Amino acid sequence: MEHRKIVVAWKEFEVPRLLHRNIHVDLDVDFITTITGPRRSGKTYLCFELINGLLSKGIPKENILYINFEDNKLLDATSDDLDKILENYIEMYEPNKKKKVYLFFDEIQVVKDWDAWARKISDMRKEIKLVLTGSSSKLLSKEISTKLRGRVINNEVFPLSFREFLEWSKISYNPKTISHSKDKAAVKKAFAHYLADGGYPAILINKNISREQILQGYYDSMIFKDIIERYKIEDVKKLKSIAQLLFQSVSSEISYNKLAEKLKSAGFSISKNTIIEFVSYFEDAYLFFQNIKYEYSIAKQLGSIKKLYCIDNGLLNSVSFKFSEDKGKLLENLVYVELKRRGETVYLHRAKYECDFIIVIKNRVSQAIQVVKELDETTEEREMQGLLEALKEHNLYEGMILTEYQEGERIVEGRKIIIRPIWQWLISAE
Repeated sequence: MEHRKIVVAWKEFEVPRLLHRNIHVDLDVDFITTITGPRRSGKTYLCFELINGLLSKGIPKENILYINFEDNKLLDATSDDLDKILENYIEMYEPNKKKKVYLFFDEIQVVKDWDAWARKISDMRKEIKLVLTGSSSKLLSKEISTKLRGRVINNEVFPLSFREFLEWSKISYNPKTISHSKDKAAVKKAFAHYLADGGYPAILINKNISREQILQGYYDSMIFKDIIERYKIEDVKKLKSIAQLLFQSVSSEISYNKLAEKLKSAGFSISKNTIIEFVSYFEDAYLFFQNIKYEYSIAKQLGSIKKLYCIDNGLLNSVSFKFSEDKGKLLENLVYVELKRRGETVYLHRAKYECDFIIVIKNRVSQAIQVVKELDETTEEREMQGLLEALKEHNLYEGMILTEYQEGERIVEGRKIIIRPIWQWLISAE
């Protein structure tokens, strides 16, 4: 591996100035900074934005190194290569010793023994700030917690939020006056596109390439790079069949036993445990999320009811065409992903009735949210009953119903019910 050539490539690289992301990453903390999220959601661009921020604060470029470890020149890199890259960088760049050195290592999870190396640098080289990105949630959870033992602060990057989507589309608005503003029509039109096409940055940037072509490529990369290669899956056809069943189950309750039965009827012999294992791979790759029923007992939560959601509506529509006309499911999926983007701890309420989302803060239920395309004579009683049941069970006075376009407030059985259009909730709430 030509380590000096890799370092020279950065020296000659002009850091692009890109559109802003509303993601705050604090580089002044005394921890390793990790940035995780699905492929092509903007982790690399966020690194470039952070680098530009450092340069504007007077950090010389000689004190910054960025490397993407999915570059073909870095295939099969190990922790030894990390040592050699660092050694060549220090020798060639001679960074200013009065300033901190910033190492941005992109897609670090492909490097063998990266975690031990990061731990060594964190412990022994206090002049170096590590910023590591990865397309696996394991970089955040299982691997980090066991191998880096509290040395990490993680930042998750999802596809564009609706506010970012509007900013990138150059659509201006005032969230306080939008309901009565002439900007409302443009925002609602943009929301219709966002609901169907999703928020992957490339969809907005590359107008001459079809959404389906871009997103199908992302899906293939997730399947092959983040799952098949990472976990050495041999039966690719079986894996893809499970993925298709999961896409068809988005915004619905899933049962591992029923998934096994469906696969068996399609000619695949597969156990429930194997399905659970494969679903965990999809979750690690940020393709799917499972939302489980809220239980006060952690033991009960492990075996509780689960609903499935997908990282992006555009990806969902490109891979599973049946969703394009099912606005109710798309709206529910959109709200779940937004709640995850905001860092909320989300559960499902299920007793006699169902409430789509309850938010938990410090082991206390703080909010209940119901999502429906439209409140009408066929849906209103069901949606209200589910929300009211959740409010009563968790002693909450106020609940929210998010719809496509309706808004208002009601007092029902002594509880305040706020009805808001989802597009408005997306731009006004933190």
